[in-house]
Amino acid sequence: MIIFSVDSSSVAGSAALLCDGEAVYECFAKEGLTHSETLLARCDEVFEKTGYKPSDVDCYAVTAGPGSFTGLRIGLNLVKGMAFANGTPCVPVSTFDALAYPAAMYGKDILCTLDARQKRVYCAAYHVVEGKPVQILTGQILPLKDLSDALMEAGICDPIVVGDAAKEAHEAVSGSVLCEDRMIDVHAAEVGKVAYGLYINGSYTTPDGLAPVYLQLSQAERERKKAEGILL
Repeated sequence: MIIFSVDSSSVAGSAALLCDGEAVYECFAKEGLTHSETLLARCDEVFEKTGYKPSDVDCYAVTAGPGSFTGLRIGLNLVKGMAFANGTPCVPVSTFDALAYPAAMYGKDILCTLDARQKRVYCAAYHVVEGKPVQILTGQILPLKDLSDALMEAGICDPIVVGDAAKEAHEAVSGSVLCEDRMIDVHAAEVGKVAYGLYINGSYTTPDGLAPVYLQLSQAERERKKAEGILL
């Protein structure tokens, strides 16, 4: 089974091709929010290096959020376009799940964090059960100062902290362990591995069914609602 996966949820961007759940090739770069200019070229490189064509792909996978509003839309729309031509099934993958998947190797509780600005983080937390991450604290936005209490209430102890807000969250959570550098960023290969498990369990959609998952309104929407007196 061939899965082609894409991530553009943050300043890093990547594309990967997997065969039966194992990565064959990944093109990863961290060049800032330039996905509109670079993501398609990364996809082209993956096809060129592996010798596969879009018509060979059995399933497309893409991070659906949370993350950069613009980045997510770019990745989702690109995958929609590639999948639409052949009516290929698609799997939207939680950014948190893609971060938690490789961290499960440590056998510790996992705290996934993404920068939500203003000293806040998007976060989710997991226990590791039989080598696999199981979400215990669902995705939400929290001030860094409230993170320890939320983890304690969820029964998360001394977690390994991953994601692009890992350093800040590690400083805020006593007993936590900071991940290695490669786990700061989402990788398309990990997105594909999560998608493989979802697909074989029947969890996939059509290209038209792909949609972003946001945990808050965009800055523009917040400003508009504030001006209208809807958001205080």
